Amino acid sequence: MKTLELLSIRSLSRMVGISLYTAANWIEDFDVYIPKTEERDATYYYPDAVDVLKRIKKWKAKNYENAQIKIMLANYALPTNQNHAMKETQTTLDHGNDKENMLTIMQTIGKTVSNVTNQEKIIHELQEQQRKQLKRIKKLEKQVEDINELKQEIATLKREIASNNYETSKASFARLFH
Repeated sequence: MKTLELLSIRSLSRMVGISLYTAANWIEDFDVYIPKTEERDATYYYPDAVDVLKRIKKWKAKNYENAQIKIMLANYALPTNQNHAMKETQTTLDHGNDKENMLTIMQTIGKTVSNVTNQEKIIHELQEQQRKQLKRIKKLEKQVEDINELKQEIATLKREIASNNYETSKASFARLFH
């Protein structure tokens, strides 16, 4: 991989129009979706990372939470670190250095396992949020049921009051004319 094709975090933040601090936070929060590589003990980002961060910026502007953005990124067909790692592995394999090939393969496996673990954590967080929302929905349904019962009781009481008022008025008029 040519380093000229890769971007530093500073270049990435300038291209997206965000601060270096924001770029670093988003890269940390959405690590799985930011295509990157390690070159000469430094992290560089593939040009695809610009598109990913621009999408995140757009969704952040619409006040989406990180969990929601992760779902949207997962549903959007973005190149992930695994795709780039697989390309790097294939490139290394094509060059024929067995020791280097094995190291690259092991690193790719490690990255993939790490990414799967991150995805499992995200899924667990989303399942927990869904469980909490279902509890809230059940609570709201119970409240609606209670409100409807109270409405029925009020209607019944109104009918009883109206009936009692009619009977009282009828009795009063009857006494007046007897």
